[in-house]
Amino acid sequence: MQLSSGIPTLAGVEELKRTELYERHVRFNRDFLARHTAAIEKYGKHWGLDPYKLWSRRWEYPYVAQRVIAYSERRPPSPMKVLDAGSGVTYFPYFIIENVPQAQFICCDYDESYTKMFDEVNSARGLAASAASGEPQVQFLQASLQRLPLEDASLDAICCISVLEHTDNYGEIVNEFARVLKTGGQFVLTFDLSLDGKFTLPKPIAAELLRMVGETFRVTDGLDPLCELDRMTEPGILTTDYVRMTEPELLPWSAPARVYKAVTDLFQGRGWTGGFRSRTIFCLECVKN
Repeated sequence: MQLSSGIPTLAGVEELKRTELYERHVRFNRDFLARHTAAIEKYGKHWGLDPYKLWSRRWEYPYVAQRVIAYSERRPPSPMKVLDAGSGVTYFPYFIIENVPQAQFICCDYDESYTKMFDEVNSARGLAASAASGEPQVQFLQASLQRLPLEDASLDAICCISVLEHTDNYGEIVNEFARVLKTGGQFVLTFDLSLDGKFTLPKPIAAELLRMVGETFRVTDGLDPLCELDRMTEPGILTTDYVRMTEPELLPWSAPARVYKAVTDLFQGRGWTGGFRSRTIFCLECVKN
């Protein structure tokens, strides 16, 4: 099954869940948590341990992984350096290197406490520093996405999974990605879309972000990103509204958090939201011009 770019449909999610592709991710993630929960416990308390208990990740991780693996198969069999921008600490880079042995992952995030977590996971998995690079196959880099301490054109691929909606200065980040990515390099991006326009990313800002991406990158799949945004109002797309009715346990907003968010939203002039965020997601694969 080729996972489609743009806004995923409910039918597409259900089809994905019946595939071996999906089961491979579920098994790998389950085994990863069984081995490394103690190492990443602090991360899990903040962001949640299990990506497949979050409504959007069960589509986003298979989508991004499928695109990165396919890209690796189109390249010469040489080392492939990949940046996971805003990585957190999850199974994802380890899944990729199992499927792309020549890949070297740089997992970048702002929280320096992740260094110890990655060190412990790498040690448990036997991922010592290679003789060629002096770095483990999965390494952590504590840095701002707006100012990456990486050389120009030093990366073959960049993944950015539901991160930009949590940041400011999207243009700076996109320009920084373009700086460190080689010509012809791959950029795979996913982000949340606000359906009610009250939160990030509302349609006008998402359109501006996509225009910025289009200035430097060529979108694959023949997709017109701006036209795809118009599907936000279509029935049958994956939304938190649908998940709230069918699988509310996949939403990240617990009862105490909802109360806090609802009161904050009210004081910020958004009205009474109940702490709920009406969202869908947008997925995109690009190549640097």
